[in-house]
Amino acid sequence: MNPPAAASTTHIDSRDRLIFALDVATIEEARAWIERLGDAVTFYKVGLEFCMSGQYFELLAELRARGKKVFADLKFSDVPATVRAAVANLARHNVTCCTLHGTSAVYRAAVPMKGTMQLLAVTVLTSVDATEVEEMGWSGPVEDLVSRRARVAVECGIDGLICSGLEAARLRRELGATPRIITPGIRATAEQGSDDQKRTMTLAEAFRAGADHVVVGRPIRQAADPRAAAEAMQAEIAALFDR
Repeated sequence: MNPPAAASTTHIDSRDRLIFALDVATIEEARAWIERLGDAVTFYKVGLEFCMSGQYFELLAELRARGKKVFADLKFSDVPATVRAAVANLARHNVTCCTLHGTSAVYRAAVPMKGTMQLLAVTVLTSVDATEVEEMGWSGPVEDLVSRRARVAVECGIDGLICSGLEAARLRRELGATPRIITPGIRATAEQGSDDQKRTMTLAEAFRAGADHVVVGRPIRQAADPRAAAEAMQAEIAALFDR
């Protein structure tokens, strides 16, 4: 098995490299998944769908009380002053990281307010393809836009990047080992899934390309035995990194 590409210089426990996408509508569903997965998952992504439940911060506190790490995937995108205030408020809740979807002005406003929380810049959503990028006003390849946005974010002091595994290797070459790279759109096989994710990779492919973490949802949620599926992924990650 080929080793992964150079990853972040910061040590990461191999079990924290797997982030489960807790994409549910209610706190009861969230608690059921946390119980079902047990110690097979140490890191949870909690995004916009659950945020609208009205119990977002209650769940964050419960996850932290269990010793879990929390990725607040809220993609803050607004005028710089508003994002600055939102980041300052979220930083009080002891989450590990959160996402921003902005410009250099937004990033520079947010960085001083992050405290110990890591800020992650979304480059181009993994659900976006070349046609949609063109609709956004970009005429070049998707990977060129990803590279441009990533470089701006890192220059502004952002800690990490959200990108498809298809772009991770290029960002590692261009930006080195410092930015943390988190890759969503992970699928169980190399075949394209019939869902809203268009730029996908398998877990091993993403790590070999230089990702530090992968975000996994459907391959665990839709498995016959979700906990066993998560443990199998943990074993695969350990084989890549625990040498």
